[in-house]
Amino acid sequence: MSVNFDRRNFLKGSAATVGGLSLPSFIVEAAEVVGGKSVPVFTSWKDVYRAQWTWDKVVRSTHHLNCWYQAHCSWDVYVKDGLVYREEQAGEYPQVNPQLPDFNPRGCQKGGCFSERMYDPTRIAHPLRRVGERGSGKWERVTWKEALDDIADTYLDVTINEGTDTTVWDLGPGIDLGSGIGAQQRFSRLTQSVSLDMNSDIGDSHRGAAEMFGKISFERSADDYFYSDLILIWAGNPLYTQIPNAHFYTAARYRGAKIISICPDYNASAIKSDLWIPIKPGTDAALALSVCREIIEGGHVDKAFVKDQTDLPLLVRSDTRMFLTQTDVQADGRDDHMMLWDAKSNSLKTAPFKTLALGDLDPELEVKRTITLKDGKELEVRSVFSLLRDRLSVYTPENASKMCGVSPKMIRHLVKEITSVKAVCGTTQSCLNKYYHGNLMERSIAMVYCLTGNMGRKGAGFVAFPLLTPDGADKFSVSPSMKEVHSTFEPFEKMAKQRMDDGETFEMIVNAFGRAMFKPGTSPVRLPLWGSGQLFWQVHGEGEDLLKNSDSWNLGLKRPHNEYLDESLGKKWQPLHPPAEREPRILISLVSNPLRRKRNSQQLLTKLWPKLKKIVVIDWRVNSTARHADYVLPACTWYENTNLKWVTTLSPYLTTTDQATPPLGESKSDWDIIVMLSRHIQERARARGIGSVKSPEGLEVKLNTLYDDLTMDGEFKEGDGEKVAKAIYELSTSFKKTSWEETKRIGFKRFEKVPEDPISVSNMCEIPENDSVVPLTFHVRDKMPYPTSSRRIQFYIDHILYDELDEMLPMHKEVPKIGGNYPLIVGGGHTRWSIHSAWRDSPMMLRLHRPDPYMLLSFADAKKRSIEDGDWIRVFNDTGSYNVRAKVGPSIQPGQTVIYHAWESYQFPGKGDMNSVTATPLNPTELAGGHPHLEAGLMFGQAGEFDRDTRVEVERLPGGERPT
Repeated sequence: MSVNFDRRNFLKGSAATVGGLSLPSFIVEAAEVVGGKSVPVFTSWKDVYRAQWTWDKVVRSTHHLNCWYQAHCSWDVYVKDGLVYREEQAGEYPQVNPQLPDFNPRGCQKGGCFSERMYDPTRIAHPLRRVGERGSGKWERVTWKEALDDIADTYLDVTINEGTDTTVWDLGPGIDLGSGIGAQQRFSRLTQSVSLDMNSDIGDSHRGAAEMFGKISFERSADDYFYSDLILIWAGNPLYTQIPNAHFYTAARYRGAKIISICPDYNASAIKSDLWIPIKPGTDAALALSVCREIIEGGHVDKAFVKDQTDLPLLVRSDTRMFLTQTDVQADGRDDHMMLWDAKSNSLKTAPFKTLALGDLDPELEVKRTITLKDGKELEVRSVFSLLRDRLSVYTPENASKMCGVSPKMIRHLVKEITSVKAVCGTTQSCLNKYYHGNLMERSIAMVYCLTGNMGRKGAGFVAFPLLTPDGADKFSVSPSMKEVHSTFEPFEKMAKQRMDDGETFEMIVNAFGRAMFKPGTSPVRLPLWGSGQLFWQVHGEGEDLLKNSDSWNLGLKRPHNEYLDESLGKKWQPLHPPAEREPRILISLVSNPLRRKRNSQQLLTKLWPKLKKIVVIDWRVNSTARHADYVLPACTWYENTNLKWVTTLSPYLTTTDQATPPLGESKSDWDIIVMLSRHIQERARARGIGSVKSPEGLEVKLNTLYDDLTMDGEFKEGDGEKVAKAIYELSTSFKKTSWEETKRIGFKRFEKVPEDPISVSNMCEIPENDSVVPLTFHVRDKMPYPTSSRRIQFYIDHILYDELDEMLPMHKEVPKIGGNYPLIVGGGHTRWSIHSAWRDSPMMLRLHRPDPYMLLSFADAKKRSIEDGDWIRVFNDTGSYNVRAKVGPSIQPGQTVIYHAWESYQFPGKGDMNSVTATPLNPTELAGGHPHLEAGLMFGQAGEFDRDTRVEVERLPGGERPT
């Protein structure tokens, strides 16, 4: 039975009628915005309970948020009376073979509460325009036409007068890589506006992996851990950050696997490990290099592996300290062909170029010889292996113990654990990248796996960045129409064939495609324009104020900090758009939150914000950045949109969302908003008599046909988001056996092969139907070269900046004192209750942990400062300060603090937030370029961001009370 009357009053009354049993708050709030429909009448609490198990329909969906390693979970979404009222895990992932566990269940508590989150008070249902000062919180509701006409006019003024690249897209963790990114990338390609690569300013750049492997994206599927004998959780915390994957690690122990956790604090993953090795924060390189030394000196090197897979046999000149190349010794030699010493012929030979297979060669590892150059000059050369032994000589367990705090006995025990089993693997983490010398740590740890041959086979291997994304989005973004997809890529295919004939692999060519997105006009195909997120924020938003104290922070630089940045920009080693001499004018934040994410974000408000004529936030909720915007455009939530989502190799299944309910209020999909913006720009351009302009690189930008070109002459217009998602799916190379309709119904589809986009292709492996995914097998098994200058895994980096800073081979460097000479070093990580800020202020999630921002302190540090658990404290250094609660416990070592990230700025009482103390000076080696595999590409090779070296002091606030 149902009856029509005021829903809100009815629901409020019904809660009292059932004897105090309160209904979920979202039902009451949602009644306001979905009023006018029939509602059920409840006569007792039993009716309320029974009603939970009735529904109008169930659809498969997911959450288009970068919860990263644990992402891509398929959910059943239940709809009743026009509302989404609950969700539960789909639980239908198939078992690929009897030896391996299936991927059920996939989901976490955050996904399980989104039905409430999508209706809470932070939800945006109508376009909003600022009427007070930025950040004042004063808004007015406007129509879509009013908002988009104003934005379009500003866009036209800026584009004509100041350049196409002064409009900048801030792409955040909420982008879908489906229809939304399809619209944004088509807009960027057609207008040559700038898309910021968030991976650099998030701090997930994996510079060490890029230096060694020429790429960062390679990871196994989570079920592959069942083939492991030893799992090293080195610097990660997967029981926090990989909730749906955690059972693979812990259950692998039933098959005999051992887990060793190496981290400073006794975290949730360390608790579940067989052995916890506590280490001083920021000293992982010292431990790893000592392990490498013991592996070599103990005779545990897999010589067959390192001879054909790594640069250890390659020769280095004693004068220039660069690789000896064929052009040094032959008149007609090539400078991309490296040299080695062959034991069989006892002579100098060229290392294989088109393959890693050695054929008849048997390279010597320990080489120190004098050779004759082509000009008759005699020169000493040494192998990388020989140089590495010298570098490692200082890292005895006794010496390393003084650096990292791990006892010599424990170091030797770790070596024994690693060398006594067949398959040793690591787990994905992006923690070390956030240390200033994280590249050295990552390289040092990767060497452990390479020296022992634990790469490219089941259950074994170092892993870096996990990503699989449908490559149909690339084709959709750059094609004039669906009929012209092939002809659009003909120039690229011709170029690819020529380069493959010259010995390049398909992976190298696709990587070059990804790098061309940062260099307009260098590709045979017109591409969207990308820029480094970190450099953009640093140069345009922070400037010299951040760097003026960096010389006193023990960074180990040989020159003033600014000289490195000026050199990199002057030589165009790193991509900065717009360039330093021209200011950005429009910032469009697409489901992002830079004022929460960016370290030292208060600088953005004082340095960047005044330069911007329009700040537009496209999102479904009011976040920290939206509070300082000019316009907030309401995006619909994931349950209100049919789309597809990027995934990771950890769970190699594409996931989809099917629209459960219409968009709330006037909210619209990302696709619709961007298409509407292009339409208004075209209309305003025609009304103002504007045709086309030239980009700074001379590319034509047609403003009076922007909408027509973006929608492919109306083939994909407003309301066609699902049509776009289907097109991307069908253009992708990884899904040929199942239709879009069937995949949408099921909610997920296993990848049939690794996609051919610039990031996914780096996995270089098959995706078997009936077994785990093992990355890098094309290199290790099939001997395909790596995308590095030597075509091998490189222990040695032959670049002038690395030479200047003594980083040609990895080493341990003292942890800097970023922020000043203070006694506490700040650690962090993803928290299990939010991952990103989308859930940080969720009332339901806040009920599961301390609802105020808090910092973890050791008992010793708290006692020394008269701080008790729960007290409010002030955290400060030379950069800034903020207020936070103290959480005192035994899991943190003295001298260490931890604050988990994603707290919104408005959750901190008083002035400042957790970013106020985290200055992030650039590491000069990460500014390097002009090198075959150190050039910036999509999501890697860019300068990163650091916060784990931050030094602070804390003090108890008066009475330990919350500040006003």
